[in-house]
Amino acid sequence: MVNRYSGSKPIMKALAIGSMLTLTATMTACSSNISFAKTSEKPKENTNKAATNPIKYANGEKKPNIIYIVLDDIGFSDLGAYGSEIKTPNIDQLAADGLRYNNFNTTPLCSPTRASLLTGRENHSVGMGNVANVTLGPERPNFQGGVTPAAGTVAEILKENNYSTFGVGKWHIAPIYTVTPAGPFDYWPLSKGFDRYYGYMDGETGQFKPQLVNGNELIEAPKTDGYNLNDDLLSHAKQYITDHVSIYPDKPFFMNYAFSAGHSPIQVPEKYIDMYDGVYDKGWDTIRMERFERQKELGIIPINTTLAKSDPSVKPWESFSKEQKKLYKRFMQAYAGFITQADEEVGKLISYLKETGQYDNTMIVLLGDNGAAPEGGENGTDSFFSALTAGRVASVDDLMKKYELIGGPEMQALYPKGWAQVSNTPFNKYKGSVYAGALRNPLIISWPNGIKDKGSIRSQYVHVTDITPTVLDVLEVEPPQELKGVSQMPMYGTSIVSTFDNVNAPEVRNLAITYHQPNRAIYHDGWKAISVHKNGTSFDEDVWELFKVSEDYTESTNVANKYPEKLKELQELFMSEAEKHNMLPLTEGSPAEMGYVTADSPANRTTFKYYPGVGTLNPKAMPQVNTNSFTITVPITEGGSGVLAAMGDEIGGFTFYIKNNKLEFLYNKFDTISKITSSVNVPKGKSEVKFVFNRTSMAGGNGTLYINGKKGGEGQVQTATMVSIEGLSIGRDAMNPVTKEYKKNGDFAFTGKFNFVQFDLTKFIPGQH
Repeated sequence: MVNRYSGSKPIMKALAIGSMLTLTATMTACSSNISFAKTSEKPKENTNKAATNPIKYANGEKKPNIIYIVLDDIGFSDLGAYGSEIKTPNIDQLAADGLRYNNFNTTPLCSPTRASLLTGRENHSVGMGNVANVTLGPERPNFQGGVTPAAGTVAEILKENNYSTFGVGKWHIAPIYTVTPAGPFDYWPLSKGFDRYYGYMDGETGQFKPQLVNGNELIEAPKTDGYNLNDDLLSHAKQYITDHVSIYPDKPFFMNYAFSAGHSPIQVPEKYIDMYDGVYDKGWDTIRMERFERQKELGIIPINTTLAKSDPSVKPWESFSKEQKKLYKRFMQAYAGFITQADEEVGKLISYLKETGQYDNTMIVLLGDNGAAPEGGENGTDSFFSALTAGRVASVDDLMKKYELIGGPEMQALYPKGWAQVSNTPFNKYKGSVYAGALRNPLIISWPNGIKDKGSIRSQYVHVTDITPTVLDVLEVEPPQELKGVSQMPMYGTSIVSTFDNVNAPEVRNLAITYHQPNRAIYHDGWKAISVHKNGTSFDEDVWELFKVSEDYTESTNVANKYPEKLKELQELFMSEAEKHNMLPLTEGSPAEMGYVTADSPANRTTFKYYPGVGTLNPKAMPQVNTNSFTITVPITEGGSGVLAAMGDEIGGFTFYIKNNKLEFLYNKFDTISKITSSVNVPKGKSEVKFVFNRTSMAGGNGTLYINGKKGGEGQVQTATMVSIEGLSIGRDAMNPVTKEYKKNGDFAFTGKFNFVQFDLTKFIPGQH
């Protein structure tokens, strides 16, 4: 390939790999007041003005459009081009038109990967040490749940260079407590360089009734027959392209297209599940081996690769009963159908690019964000929250009762861990670890006008932070030293343009570190060291493994005892790099971090008064009823029936409502229903209704109903610390119903009138109640 920019050194080569990154750059004040370090240094004069005509090369050719396509929680082997039996013909054609990378590495989780992808920086340095749901205090700047302004996104940079910028799909790099109708919006897509955005803000959402955002507005999913999120996202992506090429045909665009597939909940129209009838009868052991052999035939892995040992917690397929096999096959059929549906949307997007004359000059980067997820456990699950927060393991008998619901809107399905191991073939471990099963992902880069070595495979080590620097290199755009008046930290990533036309291009990266508390890993010059920490012990006592990954593709042979000096070198290098990238001090993490409420969160108070018509609030922004004692008070001015307040969905949550003139409080803890119904009627005129919950443990407490100050009913209520990502709605159950008792009534909006719904919290202290 002859590069238009080959006459000069690629700009990213001036950036040292693993360069010093800090969070002490000057930052603008933001309304959400996220605690990144600041200095009093005055903003420098912007020396990075856009070129006179930044959308064209020196020879007058238009610079390419750029599209990032991100798949969610897929494993290395889940695409046909990477050895799968799952039907992905459109993605496979994209690979045939471009390049496949077999040594592409991400972070262990989605939010950190997305932050690194869009900024080109190490995820802890930008404030995303965990998922966006974890936001800690100012003393932990690497756990802020949002991307610091000192790390401008590729959208911000390209917008400065006269690109139009669009986002569709999953965001999950804004602090989740900011997902309210009133913001703050500082870390939402439109504040991070995107002209238009349509998608969802949290880590997951339902496919049939998703929690949607259009620009800076929380909206409800269309109530049309056959609605599906994948179709909706594609519709908006095509609309953005239509508007753009019709009005500004000479101007290029950038699009970040982030799918839900294949993250839980696995939900997909039935026809895609039926597509895989019989395919998985042979079971996960055979499917894994078939993928492994196919990968070698395709050349996507070295011919001498060793298949990683099977996870001992994954039982052999032949050890299961007929009923177990039936259940497990249904889960995998739904997952495979979910991936195929996403592939069809990719195909439709590519077809539309061709129809509008954009395809040949569009650089498409398709990747996965981390490895396949293990939270489904041995049997699969109807909600991974149930295992994480309540220790509930769904039994085969319970799941078989929901067999026909797997893949549908009434179940938050996630497959058994045995299928996750298949997805991560040929590697070991899963999402959330620091092994290759979490970090190694597909990467396909297609650009008909720029990549001529079509269908080839590249084996150079590539990190997710390298993608944006590569795009900037292609576009001849210098990373700005200042953006919107904020000094910018240097890029962690480096351009991989040199690999586009040279299969034997030298390695462009020799160092990458991973810290997913409490575990650590470091890659350096063909070696990788890993430590898995045991909670309650000193980090100095961690036992490390060492792999020569330049020869051991699947991290199968631990050579720590053979090369102790090399291991010591990597251990010291990790700590040096960790200090540079703001990872220290090393901590073990705890469930409390997920529930931590920052000082500036709207959830950080004890009294909340919500008026009729207020929009839905994310669980991180609402009263923290799942961990405290609380009272709900509603002054009713005109009697009626319906929901006064509800949070959650059919898997878990609570609802406070009036039905058949009775006041009711219902808590759904993963199908364990606690319900209290008043023994007397609610008056038809004015009244005050109240529910008082006295927590006695993190697993539940005592609940009492009051009508006009008189006790109307009481009972025990079982709760969980987290049951759903569906938020609080006032005056109705806005999304998926918490209970089937009023499902036929839609959102069961309250037919009367009330002044407000007030929540009062009392902090629960274990041992004191």
